[in-house]
Amino acid sequence: MEWRRHIARYGEGWLPGEPWVKWSFVGLFAVAAVLRFWNLPGLPFTHDELSALMRIYPTLGETIQRGVIELDTHPPGVQVFEWTWTRLFGTSEAAVKFPFILLALIALFHLYRFALAWTSAGTALVSTALLATLQYTVLYAQIARPYAIGFLTIAVLADRITRYLAFNRRADLFGVGLAAVLSAYTHHFSLLLAGIMVLSTWPLLVREQRKSFLVMCVLSAVAYAPNLGIFAKQLGLGGLGNWLPPPDAQWLPRYLQWILHFSEPLMVVVGGVFLIGLALMLKGSRTRYPAQWLLPLWGLAPLLIGYGYSVWRSPVLQYSLVLFSFPFLVHWVFMGFRNAPKWLVLVAAGLIAITSTTTLVVERQHQRIFSDTPYAAMVRVMMNHIVRSGPERSLIIFDAPRPQVEFHLRRQGMDPEKGIVWPREREAQDLQEQLQDPQWTHVVLGTSNGCLEERVAQVRAHFPYLVHLEDHVEGQVHVFARQQPEHWITDRRLLQVISPGRRAGHVQVDQTLGMWHDTLARRSCWDMVRHEFGIEAKYTLPTEPETREDLYEVEMDVSHLPAGTDLALVTELRDARNALLLYSASAAPASAGTAVVALSPSWVDAGEAPLELKMYVQNRTKGAARIHAIGLYRRDQNPVRNAFLAPVKDLGHLPIQ
Repeated sequence: MEWRRHIARYGEGWLPGEPWVKWSFVGLFAVAAVLRFWNLPGLPFTHDELSALMRIYPTLGETIQRGVIELDTHPPGVQVFEWTWTRLFGTSEAAVKFPFILLALIALFHLYRFALAWTSAGTALVSTALLATLQYTVLYAQIARPYAIGFLTIAVLADRITRYLAFNRRADLFGVGLAAVLSAYTHHFSLLLAGIMVLSTWPLLVREQRKSFLVMCVLSAVAYAPNLGIFAKQLGLGGLGNWLPPPDAQWLPRYLQWILHFSEPLMVVVGGVFLIGLALMLKGSRTRYPAQWLLPLWGLAPLLIGYGYSVWRSPVLQYSLVLFSFPFLVHWVFMGFRNAPKWLVLVAAGLIAITSTTTLVVERQHQRIFSDTPYAAMVRVMMNHIVRSGPERSLIIFDAPRPQVEFHLRRQGMDPEKGIVWPREREAQDLQEQLQDPQWTHVVLGTSNGCLEERVAQVRAHFPYLVHLEDHVEGQVHVFARQQPEHWITDRRLLQVISPGRRAGHVQVDQTLGMWHDTLARRSCWDMVRHEFGIEAKYTLPTEPETREDLYEVEMDVSHLPAGTDLALVTELRDARNALLLYSASAAPASAGTAVVALSPSWVDAGEAPLELKMYVQNRTKGAARIHAIGLYRRDQNPVRNAFLAPVKDLGHLPIQ
């Protein structure tokens, strides 16, 4: 059958397909709905969602000017939608997330119709089984950001292009133009894909369609013209190189592993279904039809363009950006099932849906992990602690993005200006003075990704006892006590101590260093006067994979530092060939205190290769400074810190929801 008549065959009905195909799709659609709407009232806002909500201002003009043009790198479409929606329905998590989940769910319907028309029932059902249950599509449906809406607008665009090619109706052509414009106002990558889709449709048009199609393209460009100034400004910003590295050779393998839940069973099932489809394709007819080149073009072009831009211009490529084109890759991968018998289609679709759903819930722990946020936890732990211990003896430190925490503080009726220390807005010395103040008996410390890695050790140097710990996705909450309580938590181990009385391991001390002895405190120390170097130690890190994510904290206790002394604790991480992999240094506090350096072997991606940590003191001004001890500790890293994008092996101290 000629391809145009084939897509027309499935293009007329609202829900096309034979009865067994329709009911199979309805079943998969129901599974997708359950996975996306599960625990909707308990789904918290992510960092990016809170960022968008904090950029909603009283008027629409102010929202576009301040919330988009000045502060954002996305087109204004979703921000305008959220401004309108929140004015009507409020800013609760369920109210804000509901339309995004619903729209992303509807996208599966349009993608099903598209795949059925261009390929077959087999490809449509097997593809839907995967798209309905993967964490990739479930996660970004539940986040109130441009991804869910762009997922829908691109799906509608593909569906309407299909129907226009088959039936040449103005309503479908209008749908093509509208979907393309909405894609352009949603995200720059959905704009890119929409442009590719529209341009690649041109060779498929018959002569009488081309004039109308060209007019539609011109009108769509005119509709997008008001955003050109914003687009040019945002394009001039480059990329995300201040925090996002360019993709390397491992980017694509990591992406594929993440898509398949880092799960060997799911990889085996999807790989097996693909190979069966490939075998069926090789045995089938050699008829050529546009889907054979259209699907890989739509699926791969945004990925390759984003990869090239990130390598040669500025990093932008993230998993979320290629979500819009991902369904076409899935359709392409399973295109061989256009020749599959009914029983094989049902078995393959069922096996994929069951395995993917099981690994989503059991291995990825999606429902539990996505119901977690460090920002709300910080406020909750703070409030609970103040109720128990009182505010007059508790120091509150939030090393996290202030707008995100403020949202939850204001929701509880609390003033973020009162009683909270925000280290990202203060000088280091101010924080040291707060920690040394004897008024405080406890510290509530909330940290998120991007905080100073040494922050926990800095607080623990003054409040050594950990009495409460929560691990969260992209953050942690600690409560420390100054005095030893009846019960406390041990989350780190002492590996090595260097002091005049203890020199275990590979330690070198210059014999010409002066010594001071405090008979009352029964402590001794080295005096660095007239010495730039003189104290050095080395430690071979364990090679077990489970320790590579842990944080190594080096602490140096110093005193008697005159003004102008430039003293630092330095660490170097080297491999077996003595090549320098990581260099870190921390300046000693003014007068006296503890200098801290924190690092993790995971930062250098050394795998299981043996690594050596070198620690030494550098006294650049060679002034007087007394070194009491240098301690090396290994602290358990937050195992769910990057749980959205990494394997989930341990939930750590993630609270039960």
